[in-house]
Formats: sequence, structure tokens, C-alpha cells
Amino acid sequence: MKKPSKNESRNQDQNPDQIPLNKLQAKRLANISNIDSKLLINKSVAEIKNEFEWKIDLELLFFRKVCGKVVKRDPETDELLPVPFATVYVEDTDCNLMGFFPGKSSWSWLFPLDCNREVISTVTTDECGNFCVYIPRFEIDWILRWRKQRFCFPTIFKRPNLRDILDDLIPEPEKVRIPLPQPDPGPILRNGGLTLDYLKQFISSKNIEKLSVLQSSAELGGSSSEIDQLYESTAFNKQVPPPFPREFRELSAANKMKELSAHMAISDKSLANFNPRYFIGPFKRCFDVSMPVWQQINDVPDITFRVTQDIDGDGTEETIYSESFFDVRWDNTHISDVTLEASQIALTSIDCDQEFHFPCGSPEISFAGYMPLHNPASPIPPYIDANGYAKRVNRPHPSGGFYEALPETEATAFSPFAGYFPLFGCNQHDDAQYYRLKYIHTPENSVTPLAQSTFLGHSWHVFKSGLPAHHVVPDADGWYEILDPDIGWSPEKLLLNWPTYRYANGLYEVVMELANSAKAVVHTTASIKAHIDNRKPQGIFTLLRWNYVGEDNWKTVGLNCPVIQRTKGRAIDIEVSYEASSDHLRSMQLTGNGCGVNGILSLKSAVDTVAWWHRNGADNYEAKTAVYYLAANMLPGAYGFHLVTDSRAFNPLKSAGLESDWVLNLKHIWKTTELRVSVVDI
Repeated sequence: MKKPSKNESRNQDQNPDQIPLNKLQAKRLANISNIDSKLLINKSVAEIKNEFEWKIDLELLFFRKVCGKVVKRDPETDELLPVPFATVYVEDTDCNLMGFFPGKSSWSWLFPLDCNREVISTVTTDECGNFCVYIPRFEIDWILRWRKQRFCFPTIFKRPNLRDILDDLIPEPEKVRIPLPQPDPGPILRNGGLTLDYLKQFISSKNIEKLSVLQSSAELGGSSSEIDQLYESTAFNKQVPPPFPREFRELSAANKMKELSAHMAISDKSLANFNPRYFIGPFKRCFDVSMPVWQQINDVPDITFRVTQDIDGDGTEETIYSESFFDVRWDNTHISDVTLEASQIALTSIDCDQEFHFPCGSPEISFAGYMPLHNPASPIPPYIDANGYAKRVNRPHPSGGFYEALPETEATAFSPFAGYFPLFGCNQHDDAQYYRLKYIHTPENSVTPLAQSTFLGHSWHVFKSGLPAHHVVPDADGWYEILDPDIGWSPEKLLLNWPTYRYANGLYEVVMELANSAKAVVHTTASIKAHIDNRKPQGIFTLLRWNYVGEDNWKTVGLNCPVIQRTKGRAIDIEVSYEASSDHLRSMQLTGNGCGVNGILSLKSAVDTVAWWHRNGADNYEAKTAVYYLAANMLPGAYGFHLVTDSRAFNPLKSAGLESDWVLNLKHIWKTTELRVSVVDI
């Protein structure tokens, strides 16, 4: 087993005010308290408080709680999965950096030359990858003071998030706006949807689409947590290499350090540890002061993270996240949660928000995600029906209105499952040592079941703090070893981690077989049913027309690069027709967006022309026509329409379902369709 270094041996179970200060901490506290660092080193905050109570600002000796999550991006689904029971090292860091500030770019890059790191705390992530640490207030205060005392440093040492990009791109709207019927276009849709394309260079298309959907379907009093989480995410989800000039690239490739030094106007000695392939960024460039293209910045303080995990069960933890810089956007008032994205070698668990426990009786498949697969006794409304549909989630609205209050006891939905979710259940039985799951599939729009098959090739890891991760792998016939429940593996009672998107859509009847040591079946459970549908609904625009207000001379415009040529200073109406279809269509919403902050399309037709909800389980097609008004003083330019069509299919691995006992609306599969229109004055 790897022997921990002196700095790594700090006890994560100690109270934070009992941990002795290291050299860097003592130096930082000394810089802002006028006390010799030699008197502070190896003393705890509690000791310093007692010894220097009236010689130091006691506020500096408080602690700030910083929380975060260690995740790994699934390369297949792009989902962020939790990394459980990993060790997070919190480090004091002082670095000498080389700054690259290209003259015509809005961005800058930093290159570490040499760094000094000292561990100040360690913590283990929980089964959902979450962690919290306490950081002395003087550490944060010193970083903030150091940056504020220097031109541009508060800008170039702050990793830009998506909110920063949007704030620069989209001007703040005027406080007084024309009231709009629901749904109101979100900020990324206001300029005709062109912002959507621009943002794709920063975060994934899937997350951009998700953000636009969340904004366009936001409800008064609804949770904004998902939108806020996307806003706070790092603007660049992939490394963006700096735009080195051609001469620099040639000199660097040839390792001509003297010529490179002259080109950068930096001494040879400073470039001893310079590696052009090891960069941090991009960061927002500062334009407040003039600066050379290349500039060395020394002794930059930060608090960074390193994460390790035993990925091969040998007792030694491997590094899965390292060399981090500026992960935390230090702020006097609010510190957002930190997301540390581990490398692909990290071991992950199922997506989870909280611990999930249930008692066991006889063997059965009990839950799909967190949703029960067995109905309670009457008259409590059912969770699922004989065709595998969830009855409480995404219930129909008899009026067809998007917003409609329904009795909580009403369970009239026909909602299928979708996505990647676990099947939980109980597999303890006399003489049973192995189990496997088998299914009968009835394809979508068919009544003929296919032959019974076995779930094959699905593996996952389970975890227990203090033990190596256990890799659950089936044999060639799909048999899994029944784990000892007394060990307390997490997630507990996991029978199968089911990637339903790899399977054909339709009805699945699933049973569990239990077998003895010879893998002879000793018991078969009753079947459970789950209807699967991972298809996106279809949403299309079918017609676009416009007319001068007060006239009756509608002009049809083609849907391919449509252009409306209006007489300057005249108000117009724009009519748009659209439709949506799907085997399990839930709803659709249309928003009109405009040019700039105040260039808006005002809805002229009724609200039900732009928002619709299915009325019953067979209601899988809808067509609508909406009319928007463009005032005479609205600018020419880019306008557009944003259509969101939603499936009733949902992923049952949502803690919100537990909180509401599954009487709620969930959005998991959707499609967005854009129609952009150019309005020009003639």
C-alpha cells in the first residue's frame, strides 16, 4: 500500500479548528494579521485564537463550508455520474504562471511554470459523490485581497461560467416590459435563437437544448435549480487550445528555447519549466490595462483539489482528478458548489440524490429507479398498470390546457419509462447463491410477444466505505452472484443497471430466477411490467404567413430561410402553423423571440395556440396555428420561433418522485425545433 506523505496524513475526522497550519497557511495568515509566520506554523486555529485573541481579527479565524461533487462524464450518454468513496485532497497552492494574452482575442490562457502545494484537509465523497470541507476564512480572504490589489487579476483568475458568457452576450432587458402571455421566451431565445448556435462552442448541444427547454417551460413557483446548475457550469466543457501564432508553433516544435525566449520577450530561466501543451483556460481577457502578449505572474495563491480512488482494488488509490486551478469562484457572499469532473478511469455509481432504503420480504423485483413496480392496496391510486405504464407521472389534462390542476388521487397517466435506471429488489432465498433476470419483449404497436431472453453483459460497481469497490459481472448465461446484504454495499439491493435505450421500445415482462450453487433454478419471482420508449417526439413547422395589421392580405413565406419584407414603420402580424406527433406525446410549447433586448414578438392569438397538453392516452398528435404581433417600432433583424415537443416517457431515477409519491410531471425526452425569420425594411 502506498505510504501517505507527511501532508497527506492529516486526519479528515478532526475538527477543522484542531488541524495545525502548514507553512503556506501560516504565511497567508501572517500577511494579513502582522504576526510573524514562525509563531503560527504548526498551531491550530483554536490555539491561535487563544494565544492571539486580541491581536488578530477573529473573523479571519472562522471557516467557510465549501461543498461539491466528484463526477465522471458518461461517454455514451453525456450524463455526469457520481464517483463514490473517493478521497478529495484540499490543497494550498502557490504557482508561478506564464500568461498568454493574444491581442485580438477575448480570452487569455495560463501556463503553470512551477507550483508549491500543501494539503490542508481531506474528505471522502459519499455514495453519491458529494463532499463538504471547511476552509479557514483567512485563506479565502488572502486570495481575495491578493487579487483585488492587482489590476485585472479578479478577472483573469476566475474561470468563466455560462452565466458570464450570457451576461456579455445578452444585454440586460429593461425593467419595464410589455406583459407577455405564457410561455415567455428565455434570454437565450430573445435574439431569434441565434444565441443557441453561439453557445454550442462552450457547452454540449444537449445541455444547450436542455437550457432552452427549461427556460421556455419555466413556471411561477417552480424550481430553478436545474437552470441555475447549468448557468453555474464551466463555460468551456472541453479544453480550448490557445491560438498560438505560426512562428511560436514552429519554434516550440523545434525546441528552440533561445529563439522562443526572444519571441516571447521572457528570459530563458523563466521558461525552464514552460510546457505549451500544459495550459489552463481560457479565461476572460482583461482590457482595462495594456499588457504584453506574454507575461509572467508569480506567487499566485489558490486553493485547489486533487481526487484519488482505488480503481483496481489493490489498496492503492490512483489519481482521478489533479492539477486543478481556480475550481472555486471565491466570493465574499456566495460560493457555488464545486463540480470536479474525474478522468475516465474513475469508478462510478448510479445517479443518485439521496440514500434509498426499503425492507425485504420474499424475493421480488421491487422498484424501477425509485418508483414502485407493485401497486398498493385499493383505493390508493396505482403506480403502474398491466401494460407497464406509470399511472401517476405526466397525467393527461382533459381540457388540453398546458396548466391544469388535477386531484392528487387521480392516476390516469399512460407514461412509459426511458433512459438509464436501476432495477432494485430482494434476491435472498434459501439455498440461492445466484440470480438472473429474464424478459419477454412485445414490440411497440404489436400484440405478439417475442421469445423469452436473458439480460446479458451488464456490469456495474458497488461500494462500501473502507473496502475496495466490487465489480458485479455476470457469467455467460447472465447469472450474478448474490451478495451478502450484511456487508452493506451501496447501492443496496441493485439487481440490474438497465440501459433501456439499448433495447427496442415496447413492453417488457421481467422475472428473476434464483439458483443454487450448481446454478439450478430454485425459485422464480412474479413478473413485473415496464413499457419502454426512448424515441424523441416529432415537432415541425408547416406554414408561415404575414400580414399588415388591419389588412386581410396574408402573404405566405417559404420555410427555407424565410424573409419578411415589410414597409418601414408599419406593424405586421405573423402567423405560424406547426404540429407534433409521437406514440407517447405529452405536450408542446411555442415561443416567439425577437431581435435584441426589446425586439419582441407579442402573442396576439389565445394562449392555447402556443401551449398544449395531451388530453388522454391516445392523444398523440396535435396541430396549432398562432399569430404574433410585431410593432412598427421594432427593429428589423433576426426573429424566430422555438418549438418544444415533449414525450410522456420519464426516467424513474428522480428524487423528486419520492418527495411527491410520483404524482408529478417529469421531462426526460424532448425535441426542440427552430424556425428563424429575417425581417427587413424596404
